[in-house]
Amino acid sequence: MDRIYISGPISGRKREEYMRQFREAEEYLRSEGLQPVNPTRLLPCRWLWVYSLMGYRLTLLYDLFFLMRCQGIYMLDGWQQSRGARIERYVADTLGMAVIDE
Repeated sequence: MDRIYISGPISGRKREEYMRQFREAEEYLRSEGLQPVNPTRLLPCRWLWVYSLMGYRLTLLYDLFFLMRCQGIYMLDGWQQSRGARIERYVADTLGMAVIDE
């Protein structure tokens, strides 16, 4: 497994909080020799005005595109409370991707 997508709760949380959690996961995965795909570094999360233009549905579709280019998904603690993370987990399971829980 080379590329691994990081999935976890974002909506309804403080930006500093989820950015730190995703950054720490990215650093950990990189230290394990993997190539993490951190969605908080993608366009809609990086520049919130882009998210406001795209909206939730299009942003989720955008994220799923990046997920499907990976071999696995890394589920952050609390993913069960996130609608988007549950969808990402379902897609990963359906496609037979490796699933790693934090």
